[in-house]
Amino acid sequence: MITIQGFAKLCGCSTQTLRYYDRIDLLKPVKVDEWTGYRYYEEEQALLFVKIKKLQQADFSIEEIKTLLPGDDELLMAAFDRKIKEQERKLERIQEIQRSYLQEKMDMQNMINSLIDLVEGRMNNPILWEEIGLDIKQDSEIRAKIHEKLADWLTRCRDASTEMARQINAQNPNTLKEITDILASGNPDSEVLIFSVANEEGSPQEAVPPNAQKVFERSGWAHVSEWINDIPELGNGKQNYFLFRVCGNSPVADPGFPTLMLAVMDVLYNAMKGGMNCTIDRSSDGLNHFELMQAL
Repeated sequence: MITIQGFAKLCGCSTQTLRYYDRIDLLKPVKVDEWTGYRYYEEEQALLFVKIKKLQQADFSIEEIKTLLPGDDELLMAAFDRKIKEQERKLERIQEIQRSYLQEKMDMQNMINSLIDLVEGRMNNPILWEEIGLDIKQDSEIRAKIHEKLADWLTRCRDASTEMARQINAQNPNTLKEITDILASGNPDSEVLIFSVANEEGSPQEAVPPNAQKVFERSGWAHVSEWINDIPELGNGKQNYFLFRVCGNSPVADPGFPTLMLAVMDVLYNAMKGGMNCTIDRSSDGLNHFELMQAL
């Protein structure tokens, strides 16, 4: 028998490694002196150490190593063969991911850009401007503000596109394509639903914090232009939540409306000072409703 220091030199490892192997019942000394606590090993245990070291280097787990230690070399070689095949499959999978990464990222970016282009095209619709009581040809300041907001949105979407691709693909690889297809179809019923995906999940009320207070509301209107000039002061540093519940035939249900609404509020009332959020939901009573909520 030799001491732990001598056995460590024989194996080319540290005594800390041997003590760790002892703690996890992987390679225990043949004797521990009851008075001194010294560990002693048999020279032949160095063969077990070699087996442990090589299995660890081959990425076997501790539990797998414990199972393989009592076996002969034939069993060990078979285990190495299985591990090689397992690693080959992993390598093939990584190579497949590598090959598909750039194309998938490009496809995702194209879908994001298509979605943005569609929404931007919607916001250039004169009907939406008329809904708010503006003239798309004359109100150039508001028009410039809208394109400024879209440019910022586009930048943020591009920065987040890789992470979006990972998250969306994990849930539904066709989500963005489905959204762009629906937008292109011009189906107003589906477009209202899209904004629960594109802006906030859930109902408009779920996007509002509990401490928010209602400061303005209108119901039963046909067009936003009927009451937009009655909105109270917004440039007070508070967070503003514009909550719409509308019929499917209302221009407010158009996907371009929320960004247009926020741009107009920012230009007319400096409402971005505290932050803004605009959500749209389907009306359940056949009437159009609007609520303005504010929170610190």
